Amino acid sequence: MGCPTFYRIGYSSRMEKELENLVRDAEKAIQSPGHKKKKQSSLQVPKASIAAVIWLIIIVTAAFQFGTVVKIVTGPTEARIESDLGTVLSKAASTLRSYEINNGALPFVLPNPAIRGLVKYERQSDSLFRLEATISSVTMVMESSNLRPYREQP
Repeated sequence: MGCPTFYRIGYSSRMEKELENLVRDAEKAIQSPGHKKKKQSSLQVPKASIAAVIWLIIIVTAAFQFGTVVKIVTGPTEARIESDLGTVLSKAASTLRSYEINNGALPFVLPNPAIRGLVKYERQSDSLFRLEATISSVTMVMESSNLRPYREQP
């Protein structure tokens, strides 16, 4: 009873060696690094396509933001600064006039603390004042006698 079944049906030692060789060759093929199969993703995209998509997104974003980028690089125009400073001076003058109506005289300091850092206030009398604001090389002035801001020339 000690013989395996394939010996009983007449396999020769030559066939046994061929089978052992086939098994050994199969094991070598499985163990060799060049024969390993890579797992392939079903959504594999070439690297060049990914780079092209990224560049396309950057270009489109830059195109839509071009005006903003130019404004950041070049800064505001002098006309824009004049307009903004004129608005600030008008609001400060309005605050001063409201204070004068409520208290009978102008205050010794600007009542609005948010404007104090930007606007220089000079109280000339109980009802006369001068406001001045400067950004960059633009200086705007407003006087109580003429409530229209104007640009002071250097």
